[in-house]
Amino acid sequence: MKTFDAIIVGAGPAGSMTGYYLAKAGLDVLLVEKSKFPRRKVCGGGLTHRAFCEIPFSVDPVIHASVSWGMIGFRGRKITTITCDQPVAYLVERSSFDNHLLNEARQQGANCSQGERVRLCHDERGLFTVQTDHNTWYSRYIVGADGVHSLVAKEAGLVPERPTSLAYEAHLSYPEDKIDPLIQSITFDFGTLLGGYGWIFPKRDHINVGVFRNWPGRKASKSHLLRFIHQHPSLRHLQILNLRAYPGPLGGRINHLHKNRLLLVGDAANLTDPWLGEGLYYALVSGRMAAEAILAHASGQIKDLTGYSHRIKEAFEQQFFSARRLALLLSALPYLNVQMIKSSETLQNMIIKLLRGELTHQQVWRDIITLLPSKIAQPFKNNA
Repeated sequence: MKTFDAIIVGAGPAGSMTGYYLAKAGLDVLLVEKSKFPRRKVCGGGLTHRAFCEIPFSVDPVIHASVSWGMIGFRGRKITTITCDQPVAYLVERSSFDNHLLNEARQQGANCSQGERVRLCHDERGLFTVQTDHNTWYSRYIVGADGVHSLVAKEAGLVPERPTSLAYEAHLSYPEDKIDPLIQSITFDFGTLLGGYGWIFPKRDHINVGVFRNWPGRKASKSHLLRFIHQHPSLRHLQILNLRAYPGPLGGRINHLHKNRLLLVGDAANLTDPWLGEGLYYALVSGRMAAEAILAHASGQIKDLTGYSHRIKEAFEQQFFSARRLALLLSALPYLNVQMIKSSETLQNMIIKLLRGELTHQQVWRDIITLLPSKIAQPFKNNA
């Protein structure tokens, strides 16, 4: 029977990065993926600068555009433009981006079995058994990188309660006039639906448009997306090439993300910004941290993997709580807040620094609470 050092269930960014680091260190690694790459992944495809900096190899071949400015809108109307003299984010198409990360892991020596869905995963006397549609494999460690509905997490009894959202996205054809500012950079619209936002991300051969709801217990719908498209004069006459929905976690409290020699990463670990729904950064970081924990345990440096859960909790839990507060604040008074962003260079710089990784959600929340009373009072002072 074939026994691997580690089996990673799921070959998305979190799984591929875990495999990359483990294989690079010399471990015998198998990634098991239910799809065949490159595969369509429903996602806006916005890679923040801090996520870009987390990747230890070049991703230039799969970047569609580098973004240093963008528009903030409200119900289809442009409110303001935010600019920076450095890249804030990068636009990618997830099918090619994810395939690129997987290929990098394979170049380090990781094995990958595609088109196989894991049906059972259990631990027997110190050795994991992983059964798929076609094969049975064994490993010393297992990593669950199998998304928001993680089978690995379910079988291990980890993260039993997780808030989720449902986002909708569409690919639109390009307008005939490609000079349209709408397709020169990104747009976030914070008034298109209650408790969420709409986005416009231009790619090389299409425009990615979507809606995301970050209010717990509420989900975006197809009608929200169609209304958002109709609100924009530059979008309403474009052809809808396809339209899809996808579930995503809304990160929150972090407890146990490990059990014996099993770890969860990325969406499987419920690691997503509950304000913007951004998960790539957390997928990349958790993949690296999981690999570091496994390597330390395999070499006898640590006695168990408890430190992985503690490390993720320390790095992200308070950030998620602050991101949730930011989401609720913006959702409660969206028009007032976008107007304050328009009038405040300080607020604009906060958003830029957050996306670049120079500020955390916790720091942004603390600064906004300090700044907010004076900003709210300013209009009344001006009219006195």
